[in-house]
Amino acid sequence: MKIKTYSEEETIEFGRQFAKRLKKGDVLAFYGELGSGKTTLIKGIVEGLSYKKPIKSPSFIIVAVYPSEIPIYHIDLYRLNNIKEIDNIGLLEYIYGDGISLIEWAEKIEELLPKKRINIKISIISEKEREIEIEEF
Repeated sequence: MKIKTYSEEETIEFGRQFAKRLKKGDVLAFYGELGSGKTTLIKGIVEGLSYKKPIKSPSFIIVAVYPSEIPIYHIDLYRLNNIKEIDNIGLLEYIYGDGISLIEWAEKIEELLPKKRINIKISIISEKEREIEIEEF
């Protein structure tokens, strides 16, 4: 599936709607260059999963947990230098846990991701326009 959004609010709203189809154990792997809107889309998904507090990318802490009916794990691997660091922070426990995992910069750990997942690639078309491509495995 491919869609285009033309503003930050449209991207957030798409995330809210997309969240309705998610279930416990889902892993969403986000791909896209810096500034493409990964965190913006995740904000909408988290809101769609009934978490009402503000969110921001957990770049410095790697994992933010948002308590909801189903736990939401927002994982940002931007600062991850090598795959061995994953063992030190227990990242696989989140990814293979009973919540919903939203992983930014998923390409850094692609070989560790479950085969059954949702890949979301966001491309910058213009300053406000984004193309969001979703593949389910």
